[in-house]
Amino acid sequence: MLHKLWLKIYKKIRFQTWYRKAYYYHRHRRALYEIMARFKTPEELADRCAVRALRRDMIRSLFQYGSYYDEYFLYGYEGRDGAYRASFITEGIRMSFYPRMNDPKNTNMLENKYLTYKKFQGLFKREMICIRARDEMTPQAVEQYAAFAARHPDYIVKPIFAAFGKGVHLDSRANYASDREAYEAVHEKGAVLEEIIRQGEGMAALHPQSVNTLRIPTVIVKGPDGQPEVRLFHPTLRVGRQDSLVDNFSAGGISALIDPETGRIFTDGADKKGHYYERHPDSGVVFKGFQIPRWQEAVAMVREAALQVPGNHYCGWDLALSAERGWCLVEANCTAQMGGMQLVTRTGRRQELEELISMM
Repeated sequence: MLHKLWLKIYKKIRFQTWYRKAYYYHRHRRALYEIMARFKTPEELADRCAVRALRRDMIRSLFQYGSYYDEYFLYGYEGRDGAYRASFITEGIRMSFYPRMNDPKNTNMLENKYLTYKKFQGLFKREMICIRARDEMTPQAVEQYAAFAARHPDYIVKPIFAAFGKGVHLDSRANYASDREAYEAVHEKGAVLEEIIRQGEGMAALHPQSVNTLRIPTVIVKGPDGQPEVRLFHPTLRVGRQDSLVDNFSAGGISALIDPETGRIFTDGADKKGHYYERHPDSGVVFKGFQIPRWQEAVAMVREAALQVPGNHYCGWDLALSAERGWCLVEANCTAQMGGMQLVTRTGRRQELEELISMM
């Protein structure tokens, strides 16, 4: 009962900037120096007076601009004025934009990976099943898993609601003594099981170990004729590192900006540790100038998807290139992060988004 009440309250307050700032401050109050140490040298940290001043400025920026502590460094806030700092859509304020752009019922639907799959099944171009913890474990449910695993002995497991690539992993029917045991392993917490995407060569060249994706945010505004017009809002490439299955920017991946007209990468890559890369550190592929294969097909897909959710004006679409089926939808993110599109070139996008909201 208390859990249900908390979820109801959380759904309302999670879009509030005061909640996100206060929650972050509470959760990270003991980690501030640890975060500082990721971006500062030991010599710089030895200056206690400078460290105290930096700490005060980081906390001040959190509550004034909503910048989480890593964003303070990643966006280059040190020594910059208030106008520069206020130009970014920081994590502390990001969620406040979505109620202004999207109908809440769409948010509830798009945050559920299985409901999203059912809505856009034709764009996913692969099979998915859902195993929910609250559902009864019946012979029929186990049989559904067995039928799926017979077609796809190896599969991807994703939490139904999680974001940032958390909990995503590869699993196999062969890892269990029986189908019932395999079902029980997922049923404990609930998850969706997905057919694995066999990545096309054009994208695999960047990093073959991970399924590399495009994040293409769409914004629907009123066109000159009063009809809905779909615009792309700073699409990015997302590439994995080392042996990681996940390409997610929040899970150690690298991001680079894509020219929306040509589909060509026009920046170096960057990660959330503040590192910049002319080439992918594992594959050696140069980011700047890399041509996204079949770009116009990807653009056509997100334009089609964006218009299928009435009342939704902003969404971040993740696409992967399948070797057999072309571009396919990986996820829809109606509360998509906006860090990658700003961090790579340290360019704030807040005013730009405000202008688009005025046109919705």
